[in-house]
Amino acid sequence: MKHTSFGDAIKLLHNLLDRYEGRPNVSRLHGYADENAFSSVEARDRFIETIRAAERSGAVRLQNASEAGIASLRISLVDANALYRHLVRLPSHQQVEATLADLHHLPNLPETAVPLFEEIAAAWTRNVRKFGITPNDRMSLKDSLLLACGLQERLKEAAAPPIDFRSFSRSVGSDSKALDRLAASVVAIYVRLYPDHLSTDGLANDEILAMLGVSRMPQPFLLSGPIAIRGLTLPDLAYCGFPPDQAAAITLAHPVDYVLTIENYTSFVRHARECNSDQKALIIYTAGFPARSHLHRILRLCAEADTQTYHWGDLDAGGVRIFRHLETALRAHAVELQPHLMNADILAQYGIPATTNTPLSPHGGDDSAIADLWSALRQTGLALEQESLSPRLP
Repeated sequence: MKHTSFGDAIKLLHNLLDRYEGRPNVSRLHGYADENAFSSVEARDRFIETIRAAERSGAVRLQNASEAGIASLRISLVDANALYRHLVRLPSHQQVEATLADLHHLPNLPETAVPLFEEIAAAWTRNVRKFGITPNDRMSLKDSLLLACGLQERLKEAAAPPIDFRSFSRSVGSDSKALDRLAASVVAIYVRLYPDHLSTDGLANDEILAMLGVSRMPQPFLLSGPIAIRGLTLPDLAYCGFPPDQAAAITLAHPVDYVLTIENYTSFVRHARECNSDQKALIIYTAGFPARSHLHRILRLCAEADTQTYHWGDLDAGGVRIFRHLETALRAHAVELQPHLMNADILAQYGIPATTNTPLSPHGGDDSAIADLWSALRQTGLALEQESLSPRLP
């Protein structure tokens, strides 16, 4: 049996309390001297004297023990409260209470913060991380709460332009690298604080943040087709890019045959150059999972085009989730989205074994145009990046 062994007596005593706090119902906790860690007889004697001092306080018991015929020193926890006093250490629940005390009064916290704090306290009291934050890391928790509440404030502003991670971090009063450092914790806390505001099933943290208009560096809004800005028709370029906060002025210069949204940049550029040189279609680059401001532009332009609307993306879990997200949003605007080069037959013909294990729920919705591909992905274990296919007209 492998023992918890130390050459430092103080570390051993603190370890006994750490383990006690993690499993307070365990009846016996032991630590052992690491005989190989002592540099001299004097070092071993100092170790024993430190343990004896704790023993005299009634906190532990020092015993000679033997394991597989090898003599060792065993230190058993007798009275946790006595050991707290001896080490002048606060019990974890008191440390946690002190750490969390003023965070309850941060601005804009919803009522759901109460059970959230209870979950954190329960975990930290047992010296367990919660939402990816180590016990008693007050600053990381405070920054995560400020950032999560800041995301919700942005969600209330439909016209809020995209913002980069560092500018957003500064805007809520955190240091500029806070969101880079704490993205996973911020998303986990946001979902717990606002469970009814966003569907995040299976999405990566950066995708969820992009939906809320926050990305590492906001992408320009890229389009191919007959574009006008405030009534002024632009030249026939293969494609155009616009600052996200100025894309609201974009309109169609004339009707188009179809609209195609495209997930990946290479496929967007190829389709624009190879299939849309006549400018008869509107081609929109979604930049992966579309940012919230990009999605608003997509919805408006698709409704304005009032024609067949398609989406072309990866044939994998992420690709069908992006399709489903767009499909749901467009359907609310009376636009039906159809998949382009995204079906079970293409997957069977060109797909390769998936290298990632991103889970998919059992179905993509019986009313979804992507349902057959959704099922095929689950059944075959195949996937296909859209760049593997050459562009074609819908």
